[in-house]
Amino acid sequence: MKKLGFAILFLTTFISGKAQLENSLLWEIENTETKQKSYLFGTYHILGSDYIDDHQKVKEAYQKATDVVVEMVVDSSRLMEVMMIGMMPGNSLKAMTDSSDYALLKEKLEPVIGMNLALVDQFKPMTIATLYSLKLAEAEESDELDYEGMPIDLFFAADGKKSGKKIHPLETMKEQAEILYGSFTIEEQLEWLLEMVKDEEGAESSTRKVIEAYLNEDLNAMLAESEDMEEQFGDLDVLIKNRNEKWIATLTPLLDKGNAFIAVGALHLPGDDGLIKLLRKEGYKVSPSK
Repeated sequence: MKKLGFAILFLTTFISGKAQLENSLLWEIENTETKQKSYLFGTYHILGSDYIDDHQKVKEAYQKATDVVVEMVVDSSRLMEVMMIGMMPGNSLKAMTDSSDYALLKEKLEPVIGMNLALVDQFKPMTIATLYSLKLAEAEESDELDYEGMPIDLFFAADGKKSGKKIHPLETMKEQAEILYGSFTIEEQLEWLLEMVKDEEGAESSTRKVIEAYLNEDLNAMLAESEDMEEQFGDLDVLIKNRNEKWIATLTPLLDKGNAFIAVGALHLPGDDGLIKLLRKEGYKVSPSK
């Protein structure tokens, strides 16, 4: 089960008493019959693409791949359609909240998102929560994670296509938007948004811990931090578990062929419902890249 925290930073198993993964963001996947090899890389969605210049193993795994798998590919012709999924025409935050809660949202959100709340008043609460989380992450980002370039997920898709690699999106933009913004009621989303701003220190602390864990390539710590938020935000399997299970059907033919590079959000990797364990269940050897 997954929590809202990392899901909206974009976007299992409990650590206690369960096997932990070795520290690594890059994993080698081997078909035990054909010996064909591919790589799985856990991304951080706001990470700049210059990151790979400082991480040679990731760069080499990507450059030698013939097939690149990403969560989704941007389709500029569908941007308006996708944006509408994140909105609630005929409704507004102001109409949904009492005066004290709306005043609290204005007080806490506006300094972080850098705009008047009235400008996003008809956006779904999850859309605003996502923006809020991204801005918190940018504010907490350390120099070690301050890489230039386009967002790394977009880089793998755009540069891969330019380089003649075959690009395989796991979801369309519309599918991803519907999962994030349409899987929960507006009332649930508003409740979560209010909880986030009321516990501003907790949100900032959680963001710092996730960033530190990513820098340490510590999937266990990232998972543990997200686990800690479940009691507050509830079971959000739809954002991680269900997607991972669906993705396996797309990944296995590419892994049998070999020479694929898979780049997805880092929290899709660990846990009972993570891609590492799911791929092992399919018979693949999955090990941290040395």
